[in-house]
Amino acid sequence: MFFDRMTRVVTRMLEVVIVVSLALMAILVFGNVVLRYGFDSGLAVSDELARLLFVWVIFLGAILASREHAHIGLDALVRRLSPFWKKVFICLSGTLMLGCCALFVIGGWSQTVINLDNTYPVLGISYAWLYAAAVVFGIGMAISIAYNVFDAVTRPHTPAELVLIRDMEDRIGEEMVLLADAAEAFEHNKRKENSK
Repeated sequence: MFFDRMTRVVTRMLEVVIVVSLALMAILVFGNVVLRYGFDSGLAVSDELARLLFVWVIFLGAILASREHAHIGLDALVRRLSPFWKKVFICLSGTLMLGCCALFVIGGWSQTVINLDNTYPVLGISYAWLYAAAVVFGIGMAISIAYNVFDAVTRPHTPAELVLIRDMEDRIGEEMVLLADAAEAFEHNKRKENSK
């Protein structure tokens, strides 16, 4: 399906942006510490840029966590429900979360507009970049939530799949299965090449 492929591409892009931002933050902060204590100087831009990147990493990471059902949740009640009522709860919680996303978009947009003329003293860029993270978060999270609700309601799922919370053990188990499948495919291709 096109939307699934597009979701994977966007997810991968977000992962790359987060990794690059984290690496840049680490380099900036570590470099600033070394320069400050080792050479009695420092990068003036490092504090402001690291804080700005940190806010973006948090919001983008929350979108990824939503996509992978990795947010903290209480599933004690939902696990005991029938599949029909699980879908009802998914729709209800999705509606409430979409309302919260709307608040993030509206509030983030108003703060972005208010702070367009305010600039970071050292970076020289607008504070709107800081508040725009809330707008991107609200839109990205709304898309992820709407997709999760649509998927739960329109596609067949096992009762366990309708609990949209995955424990760390679940994620590790899924990764292990993927790695085992990849290793098996690699061995199969290797045997195929050797038999030629």
